[in-house]
Amino acid sequence: MLRFCLLVIVALGCAQEPEELVLAQVGGEPITASEFREFDARIPAGMKEGGQRQVLESLIDKKLLLREADAANMAEDSWFKGELARFKRARLMALYMEREVVAKIELTPEEIERYYRESGRHRALRLGGIMVESLEEAGAITDQLVAGADFHELASEHSVHERTAARGGDTGIYQTRDQMSAETVEQVLGLAIGGVSAPVREVFSHEDFYVIYKVLDEIPAPLSASEQIIVEELTVQKREERRQALRDSLVQAYAPVPRSGAIQRLVENGVMADQAEVLCAYRGGELTVSGFLAAYELLTGRSLQEADSAHVAEVLHRRVLPDLFVSAEIEAAGLAEDEHFEETVAFKSEELMLSALRRREVDQHVSVTEEEARDFYDAHPEKFVRPESTTIVEILVASDSLAQRLGDELRAGGDAAALAQRHTRREGSLHHGGQMQFNAYTQGLFPVLSAAVQEVAVGEVGGPLKTEQGYSVFKVLERTREQIPYNAESQRRARAYVRIDKSKRDYVRFVRNLRNKYPVEIVEGSLGKL
Repeated sequence: MLRFCLLVIVALGCAQEPEELVLAQVGGEPITASEFREFDARIPAGMKEGGQRQVLESLIDKKLLLREADAANMAEDSWFKGELARFKRARLMALYMEREVVAKIELTPEEIERYYRESGRHRALRLGGIMVESLEEAGAITDQLVAGADFHELASEHSVHERTAARGGDTGIYQTRDQMSAETVEQVLGLAIGGVSAPVREVFSHEDFYVIYKVLDEIPAPLSASEQIIVEELTVQKREERRQALRDSLVQAYAPVPRSGAIQRLVENGVMADQAEVLCAYRGGELTVSGFLAAYELLTGRSLQEADSAHVAEVLHRRVLPDLFVSAEIEAAGLAEDEHFEETVAFKSEELMLSALRRREVDQHVSVTEEEARDFYDAHPEKFVRPESTTIVEILVASDSLAQRLGDELRAGGDAAALAQRHTRREGSLHHGGQMQFNAYTQGLFPVLSAAVQEVAVGEVGGPLKTEQGYSVFKVLERTREQIPYNAESQRRARAYVRIDKSKRDYVRFVRNLRNKYPVEIVEGSLGKL
């Protein structure tokens, strides 16, 4: 019995972990099940439509490309090195600011409550308004109000906002600060009940109007209605304060001493200046001309061309030195050795490596002739049309009842242009017989009306539709898609289409050729064992 137990113990002690499942070999290098699972977890769903076999093929292609990138010494490619350096810098800055700024922001209930009241969000105001078309008229009405004239009577007589004018200017609704325009907030938020504002410039339908507001009433607005906005605004405010305080403290700690003579020589000689000359000394180090020029290019995305001393000094003090000191703190904190950061950089490095390889081996060799561009334009006319344009005749009025009546007249065959000429309040369309056009470029100007127009067939009538300016009824006249002529712009687009298509096909061919250069062996049946 003892001998049997000893044999069991020896057997268990000699047992080894089973070898990991190998799915394929790429140039003698294995693709393991764990590597496959890691790749599968990172790629988008669209790359998995062909099942596990398709995912494995994609991973093989990636391995082939990385192997070729290594053989081509792409790690020394200038584009790759620059992009990776910018990525690392941005990620490290974000990590540092997260740790030293964002993570140290605290908001107390007392701060939120105080900001809630200081920002005027504790009040919901019911406003009255007198809307007129000129600042001079608004000034004259303001003078009458100061002299004691009745606000409601003046609104009824002079306001061009028909819906509220019929009620003596009363909007009839209570609004919080975040429901008003910034211009209105500036004028009315500090007013008590009965207070009257100076004229406020407001824009409706791209036209200027001037509104004199009166606070008719107010009710308490709960904190819950604006708490999320308050937290966001306070967080942004504190983040900027802490960021600036951090940079100021670093500048104070490193005590930079710029050398004006060296700055002047840099300005005079530009990139031909002595690269080793010290531009600025600081506690613990020096910044040379070479270091400044490299930092300038990294921060601005361009090399220093002609510049005066004031510009160089400003960039030095406002951007280069604070950035340099933050980088020194990042290095001292060892953030570049953070495991998560290293993993993120490794993934990004592979992505940029493959992009650099494609740029060098494929994209830069693609050319497009004028004939190819013209042939593409002729073969694909659908790609060279302007956005669909819908033309309507619209009638904008102040009341729902009038809009209903006009809509009935249009459906009964009434003359849309004549009705628009008599009734519409949208003055900008009057000289076009009430016509308006909607397409991808203009629909954002009238989002509610534009969305409704798309639902109505040509020849049909839509509305009444409540908009910010009043009630709208309309008739759809036509829908067109205009062909773009073959000109310099369409030729440029055609070239781009052909270039992209050629690049894709050449890239596929490039990857396939790599399978001949580096032998690929798929271990059939291994996928089923995952």
